[in-house]
This record gives sequence, C-alpha cells and structure tokens, in this order.
Amino acid sequence: GIGARSEGLPGWDALAVFSVTLAHCLALQVLKDAQSLPSLGAVTAWRWAPTALLALSVARVHAAPRSTDALVALAMNGIIVLACNGSQSNHVLLELAMCAAVLLCAPSVTSGRPASPTEDPSRARRAFSRRLTISTRAALCVLYATTGFAKLNDDWHDPNVSCCVQMLVGALSGMGLRAHHVSIVAPPSVRAVVPYAATAFELGFPLLCIFGSSRGFAWDGVAPATHRALTAVGASFHALIALPPPPMSVYPFSMIMAPMYVVGMVPHETGACASAFAARWKSGGVSFRAGVWAVVAVAVAVAIRRHEAHSYFEYPPYFAWELGALWVCCAFGALTYAALFRALPSDGTRTRGEGGGADSDSGTRTRTRAGRTQTRGQKLVGALKVSAPAAFIFFVSASTYLGVRTYPSFAMFSNLRVEGGASNHWVFRNHHHADTEDAFDPIAAGRDATYKHGVLVTNTDLPSLRTAQVNLAPLLPSATIDALTAAGCRREFHVTPPKWPYPPPEPVFVPYAIPPVEVRRRVASALKNTNAGMDFFVEYRWVRRGGAEGGPVRRLVVKGGEVVVGA
Repeated sequence: GIGARSEGLPGWDALAVFSVTLAHCLALQVLKDAQSLPSLGAVTAWRWAPTALLALSVARVHAAPRSTDALVALAMNGIIVLACNGSQSNHVLLELAMCAAVLLCAPSVTSGRPASPTEDPSRARRAFSRRLTISTRAALCVLYATTGFAKLNDDWHDPNVSCCVQMLVGALSGMGLRAHHVSIVAPPSVRAVVPYAATAFELGFPLLCIFGSSRGFAWDGVAPATHRALTAVGASFHALIALPPPPMSVYPFSMIMAPMYVVGMVPHETGACASAFAARWKSGGVSFRAGVWAVVAVAVAVAIRRHEAHSYFEYPPYFAWELGALWVCCAFGALTYAALFRALPSDGTRTRGEGGGADSDSGTRTRTRAGRTQTRGQKLVGALKVSAPAAFIFFVSASTYLGVRTYPSFAMFSNLRVEGGASNHWVFRNHHHADTEDAFDPIAAGRDATYKHGVLVTNTDLPSLRTAQVNLAPLLPSATIDALTAAGCRREFHVTPPKWPYPPPEPVFVPYAIPPVEVRRRVASALKNTNAGMDFFVEYRWVRRGGAEGGPVRRLVVKGGEVVVGA
C-alpha cells in the first residue's frame, strides 16, 4: 500500500514514537487478558485469538517502529481486541478513538485506490502523519473541552468532596508521604485552589490550541511556545493522576494520553528528540547502552519489588500500577523535555521525516498528484475522516447529560450529577421547571424521562443494582485513607461500573440515585437471565427536581421469576 514502509527515512519521526507508545498502551490490554482470560473457562477460549494477534502486532511495531504497515496492523488488531475483551472504561474509549484515527488517516487503508509505483513512500508517510496530527489535535481539544465543561459543578470545587483534591492527596500518599506530611504539602489554601486550576487548564487548553498561534489550528513544523507550554503542564497533570495507589489511580488513561500528545501537540519536537537519542545510542558505544539498560533494569526491578510487597486492588484489573505509573512518569518526563527542548530550528523551517514536512500534501508550496486532483467531495470525505474521532468523543461526553449512561464516560471523576432533574452543574442546574406532574412508577409503567426524573434505590438484594454504584474508598490502602481523613476529604470515591464481579466493598447498602433507564435495564436483564424460583426485591423512591418523593417506599418484588408490584 501507499506509504507501506518508511524504514529508509533518516532518523525517527513522530509517527514512529506514536507507534511505540500506542503499542505500549495496547500491551497493557494483552497483559490484562493474560491474567483474566484463564479464569473465564473454555467457553471463552476464542478470545485468545485476537489477543494473540495483538501481541504479535505489538512485537512487530517494536521490531519495525517506522513501518506504516505495522502501525496499521496494530490499530486494526487493537480495535478488535478492545471490542471483544476491553473493559468498559474511558481509557478504552480513547484507545478505540486513536486506533480508529490511525485507520481513517492511513492512505493505504482508506483511500480505496491502488498504490502508485511512482509515488514517494516518504512523502505519503508525512502526509499520513500530518492528517493524524490534525485528527489527534482535534480529539484533544474536544476531550479537554468536554471534561472541563463537566467540571463546572458545585462538588468539583468543594475541597471536601472534590475528586481533584482526592487525586492530589492520593498522589502525595502514593509518593510515600505520611498523612501529616500531606497536610503540610497540600494545606487547605492549596486544596481550595487546585480544582479551579484544573478546570481552567482543561477549558483553556482548546482555546489556546485554536487561538494561541498565529499559524492557526493546523500549524506545521516546530510547535508554538503556547503548545509546548500546554504539553509541559498537561504532562505534569497526567503524571500526577497516575500516582495515587489503586483503585484511585487512572494510569491507563494517562498512558493513552502520551501518544496523543506526541503526535497531536509536539510532533516535530518528539521526532527530533527521538532521532537525537537514536543517534546517541548508535554512537555511544557499549558503555552508554549498558548504562541505559542498567537504569531501566533497576527502575523496573524496584517497581516489581513494590508490586510484590503490596496487594493493591485494581479496577479494571490490570494489576500493573507500579510499572504503569513508572511508564507514565518516564514517558511524560521525556515528553516535557521534548516540548521544552531549545536546540530546534527556528519557526517556519521544516525537518524532513517529521509529520507534515514542506512537501506534505496539505502544504502551501507543493502538492502531491492526488492532492491536485481531489474533488470537493473527496476533500469533504477526508475532513470527515479526520474529525471522526473528535466527534466520537463529543457524542460520548454529551450522552452523560441525557442520563442514559454514566459509565464509561469522559465525565468520570468530575463530581458531575445529572439524575432527578437537579444537576449540580452550573449551566444545567435549572434546566427543568418545577411543573406539576402525576406520580408514576418508573419501572412498572416503563416511562423513562431519564434526565428529568431519577430513582433513589433505598434497598435491594439484586446484585446488579446493589453494585450499580460502588464506593472504591474502602478498597484504598490504609495510608491513603489516613491521608484523605487528615485532609478533611470524605471517604467516598464512587464509580458506576456496568458489571462488578466482586463483593460489595461496603457491608451496609448506601442509597443512591440512578437514571430510570439503568434500573429498567438491570431489572430486565435479571428477569431474562434468572432461573425459575430466583427471588429479589427493589425498594425505591421516585426522584424529581432533586428531591425524593414522600410517603412509603415503592417496592418491586420478584418471586419465582414473576413480578409483583407493591408487594
């Protein structure tokens, strides 16, 4: 195919760095499958096939990091494995988006035309890299805009309940600080400001990306100073949220952000630094290589030893926090160095081999033969392909405000509430007027006005409802719990997993509000899959305009597979 190989290009380019970092992210999925699939039995043995192919693709990328074919194969196998075996989490959605971006931007896969024997593979690769850069940059802007918008709520900016403050305290605890030291490093004044700073960064990121450069959104070559600064701040942010011990750490999410920054924010700088390191590796001799391998070996050994000394609970179960956090710190440390690297050509120059060189098909000086013959329809299709990952992220984020699903969602860990028509969001707080409505049963009547109404589950013995909301705080290490208590944070860190295969972390059921459609989905699934004779009950109240209805609780009782309402 077009751009099938680029091993002849001088040095490394951003696409090669992107390939390796994306391969590391997908290798984490291979590690998870290797640990979890054996417990599923012979019935699911077919799931090993796509995982094995993905493992081979990961190995191929490491053997030929500058091969476009290897990257495309990695993306194809990544989508298959994530769809079959991936956990329902926000980092998996991002991995799917990035794999799709590779396939949508790769000309050998999406152009639908045969390769031309006269076309320069290096030029085709640079055109591919430039399209992927623009696609990823748009995805980053939409991701930060939607997550920042979700954080415009009361609870995010309340230091006692804010996930941001919990993450900060957890990160300091994960670095080994004791509870009283955490209170000194992060005093109340710092804990009060940090949520606002995080919101400002996420909302400011897309604005600065779009308007922070005189060269426009689709700039090429050396990154503007604004974008290098954003990369450095973002690297610190994502390294920080990987450091809290499980199950608070979100290191898989931080990992997938690294390749997005590589190709989306500082492609020229990462390619230049990777090429410089490759040249140093080649010329440094045995002593230099031995020193690098020694540092890597010691760091990995320390991480493995710490992993063996602790039994952290992880969800999703990757069981690789120590290595994952180490990888995140190293990757974003290198990314920060690349972003702030000063030994670069002046703005306006291009370096051959980097994403989007001067002879890119989108450049102003030279056009490829395909670029000269593109019709308006082909340009529109190309623009839609490039923007598809960003559109996917936007629609997933928007679904949260409809109350349809809250997990996986890019609004996770934002303290956003949408249930019962009383969102804590600053924009949607008074979205619905307090009109008079007749009470009705959300389960029996089948009406699910999910945003305007909610269900307060007060008690149940149905496992899928009992663990529809899970407080992960009791599963944290005792040192982290002590640090949260010393900082005045509530010991609450909730997720709403689609399936919780473990015992409830809290012995006493804690009532929670949930969209009616989620209640109906779980109850209907139980009725469909239950054996005759299985009984369960659900006690609940109808929630409207933020308040639960008065009077006795409503009951849904199932006896022998038959529904009895009001029993």
